[in-house]
Formats: sequence, C-alpha cells, structure tokens
Amino acid sequence: MSRVCLVDDDILVRDALALGLTDAGYEVLTAPGAAAGLDLVKRQAFDALVTDINMPGTDGVQLISQARAAFPNLPIIAISGATEVEGRSLGDAAVHLGASASLVKPFRARQLAEVLDRLLADRRASSGG
Repeated sequence: MSRVCLVDDDILVRDALALGLTDAGYEVLTAPGAAAGLDLVKRQAFDALVTDINMPGTDGVQLISQARAAFPNLPIIAISGATEVEGRSLGDAAVHLGASASLVKPFRARQLAEVLDRLLADRRASSGG
C-alpha cells in the first residue's frame, strides 16, 4: 500500500481527500500546514506528497521547495483553488516549483488518486521495479 502525506489547511478538504484516497487504497497521513507537513515527511517514509499551495504561514510553495531539496525523487502534487501562482498557470508554476503534477480545486478524490496512480507507476517503471 502506497503512503501519501496530504497537507491542506482546510480541514474539510483535507478530510474529504484523505477519505477518498483511503478508499482508493492509499495509506494517508495528514498535516494542517506546510511546517507540520515537512516535519511529517522528514520523520516518516512516504511514496508521495500532496500539498495545497495557498496556506497561512509557510505556504505550499516553500513546502514543495524544501521537500524537493530533501527528497529529489518524491512525487509531489500541488493543489490549489487558484488557477495562477506567481503569475503562471498552476500547472506551469507547480512544475517550476518542483512539483510533479497539479490539480485545480475543486476536484474529486478519485481524480487525485488517478494522478497518484500514474506518478507512482511512472516512478516504479523508471526505477526498474
């Protein structure tokens, strides 16, 4: 079972996505913000990181940057209600920041699971396993 760290400051979004990913066969640990998410990712092994971009305090941009520096091969999905980040489309900005993929809210947990499935399959294929 693949393990996902899910970071979002909105408890309703966080809980709904966690439930959906759990139903899709993922083990999900959640964090309410970027600092807590980074701490969680550094303390435990994860197969992927999903993070909201716009959060109070340390935001998802910083989390992606720090997680990418610490874990270069970790698949990271940026999620946001904003269609633009730093003057770029979310997809372009996410790739620029180091994310592997992005989704614009609202989306269904099933869509997130499909992106995770693809990223993890690509990762397994590229590592030969």
